[in-house]
Amino acid sequence: MNFKVDQEQMLRDLRGLLSIASTNGDAGVIDEMTPLGKNINDAIDYMLAIGKRFGFETQNLDGCCGMVDMGEGEEMVGVLVHIDTVPVGEGWSVDPFDGTVIDGKVYGRGANDDKGPAIVALYAMKALKDSGVPINKRIRLIIGGDEESGTWRCMDRYKETEIIPDYAFSPDASYPVIFAEKGILKVQIHNKTDVAGEDLTLKAGKQINIVPDFAEAEAEGRRFTAKGKPAHAMEPQNGVNALLKLGHELKETGIDHPFLTLLDRANVEGFNIAISDEVSGELTINPAIGRVDEQGSRLECDIRYPVTADVDDIIERIRQSVDPVGYEVDAMQIVPPLYVKKDSPLVQTLLGVYRDITGDRTEPMAIGGGTYARAFNNAVAFGVLFPGEPDMCHQVDEYWSVKDMMVNLQIIAGALAALGVSKRGM
Repeated sequence: MNFKVDQEQMLRDLRGLLSIASTNGDAGVIDEMTPLGKNINDAIDYMLAIGKRFGFETQNLDGCCGMVDMGEGEEMVGVLVHIDTVPVGEGWSVDPFDGTVIDGKVYGRGANDDKGPAIVALYAMKALKDSGVPINKRIRLIIGGDEESGTWRCMDRYKETEIIPDYAFSPDASYPVIFAEKGILKVQIHNKTDVAGEDLTLKAGKQINIVPDFAEAEAEGRRFTAKGKPAHAMEPQNGVNALLKLGHELKETGIDHPFLTLLDRANVEGFNIAISDEVSGELTINPAIGRVDEQGSRLECDIRYPVTADVDDIIERIRQSVDPVGYEVDAMQIVPPLYVKKDSPLVQTLLGVYRDITGDRTEPMAIGGGTYARAFNNAVAFGVLFPGEPDMCHQVDEYWSVKDMMVNLQIIAGALAALGVSKRGM
């Protein structure tokens, strides 16, 4: 079936959503009504207004997340999206909040992750409704406002009062289907005894799930800087870590400091955590935030570990590696991995829809990213990036092509149709 929507109106709605600066951690006034920031709440309300325009039932859950519902039935299909974004960063060639369209691509922070997919998923629900396909389940779009922090306060609020979907997918990763997501371990490695002074002051990184693209330091009366390339912490090899570059430069200059020794060890070999499994692959580490100042020296790392690994063992290995140089380790956050078997009905249903529409026979895969899918049982990530295409998630000049939007709309609407008419308890 070919699902139809008003493409121009969809693009106008996307541009409107992109114009709201719903940056996680910097989203305007925070109060009891808008605990994640006014702009987060505004972005949720913006989505809900579109849902109401389409004739769906909507609800804003205390400024943390929103819900758009269609259909009836005892079982529920969930679609999990988010409207918060990472910081803009520097070096954009266009206004990151304008939704500029150039050569068939919509540019803006969140165009690809995850405002664009959120709008497309909402329009897919509208297309399914207009198609007249009979569904026997409720379909709910769950619009989160706190995905990028990794703490997912929006999901915590949702679970307090709302129905957990019987099966769900999140268009916040790649095709064909993500059946496994590595565990996420965020650690702070610190030693408050070597405070900044004449020897070294250092600052690098803003967000733990992004490879730092700039680092600066002062030592021996000189200023040092290093530039890198940002990338998501799930694939740090796609970026260039400015913090590690700066540490290497300082060491080459002959500057000696315990923090620089720590940076030398901040890799899988140095921390003795070079582990992998057949399901999800190798452990990765992103040394993301480095500080040496009057409060001490500290390094925050984002680690993505295989689904079969023991997280306590990983922490202990790091502890043993940094103790000799006088540092301690605190686990800031542990997010357990997701693993839904490849032959499960959910994975096979989504895979079948994807293959029917695209003809692509790529197998389901595991990733290092963390999506809302792991917030629920029987949920997976599904889309939106096609195999072989550049990943603009968290990048300068982030964009999403209109062509890919429209193919994604067919896939998401088709998935909702397939799940919406599936047998009970699939």
